[in-house]
Amino acid sequence: MKIYNNRNRRFLIGVLTTLATLIFGCQKGELYDVSELQVVEITFKGSSAIALEFVYNGKVVDSTRGPLHSIPSTFEMLVTEGEQKLHVREKGKTEILKTYDIDLKEYTHEFGIFYEDGKIYDTGITYNLMIYTADIGLDFYLDDKLLYQNPYGGSTTSPLSIALNKGQERKLTVTRKGEQEVLVSRTISQAEADKTLKFYLDKYGLIERMKLPPLKDPKGMAVMLRFLPDVEFGQTSFLGGDVDLVFYTRDKATEEVSDPKLQITAPTDGSFATVELPPIDDSKFYTFDILKKGTNQVAYKSTSEYYTVSPGLGKYGIFHFLTGGFSFFTPGDRVICIVSPTEEMGGANFDQIFMTPQTKFQLNDWIELLE
Repeated sequence: MKIYNNRNRRFLIGVLTTLATLIFGCQKGELYDVSELQVVEITFKGSSAIALEFVYNGKVVDSTRGPLHSIPSTFEMLVTEGEQKLHVREKGKTEILKTYDIDLKEYTHEFGIFYEDGKIYDTGITYNLMIYTADIGLDFYLDDKLLYQNPYGGSTTSPLSIALNKGQERKLTVTRKGEQEVLVSRTISQAEADKTLKFYLDKYGLIERMKLPPLKDPKGMAVMLRFLPDVEFGQTSFLGGDVDLVFYTRDKATEEVSDPKLQITAPTDGSFATVELPPIDDSKFYTFDILKKGTNQVAYKSTSEYYTVSPGLGKYGIFHFLTGGFSFFTPGDRVICIVSPTEEMGGANFDQIFMTPQTKFQLNDWIELLE
């Protein structure tokens, strides 16, 4: 069996027709029907992690190329009597991995070929991941077989390549590293190509989607926040219970603090609180104090006899966001974020601790936002 390119097609058929006439025209009996001579065009699209070869009527007609096992370019093939099937096998082996039918009524034949774990599939899709976990490793299984792993947590953004046959559905499941409980399950078909799995996971649970509240003032900024009260490796300890967040504005140049603009209660059980920040001048930014719910008392105590914890009264700390870049306030935006305190030293004798705001993480890009 030989392979021919497009330039040789007419020449090939002409030569074969002449040979058939010369050989069979001088013999008794029926002449050979030159209409039975046929050439088809074969195109494979896809990829393979191993060397493959293509077999027609028991003979190798082509194979993958080079150390990266590149799929061969389009080629023409003379079809003969026998089964009209093109087989694919691992190079040098006899086991057939997949078989493609050749339709003699058609000249052009295009086949998908995607090798995965000892099998060849018709096609492959890219399925995107946009996942963030707080120090929790993840395992990704395809049809109950480990496909991908992020053992350390944090962000997971590597796209998955998933092989499929026509009409096939496969099951993608996500678990914590080394555990069996399924966190998320998806049915993957060709319709899922280029779609994205999003979620955020921490000790309070998993969030796939959230509904954002509408803005009362289109020039305001809505903030949905989860307040995490503990300070790691600090000089203070949290006293427990829900807290009030009392918001101030502070001038960027003069450090002058306004009277409190508003106040909200922030649960410390992982629930979200919502606040709409009124519009402010570009010369100012928001800050806040963290107080025991319903009081003017700080919600922290010092773990050292040399320091006391005092209300900052808006004089310390900043409240910032990352919405396409660093900003103190973005009119019309709606942000979902994780907020935690940080300790700022100060006072006349530098013996006071002020619990200042810190936007620890923003969720907008990591979960599906609902209107």
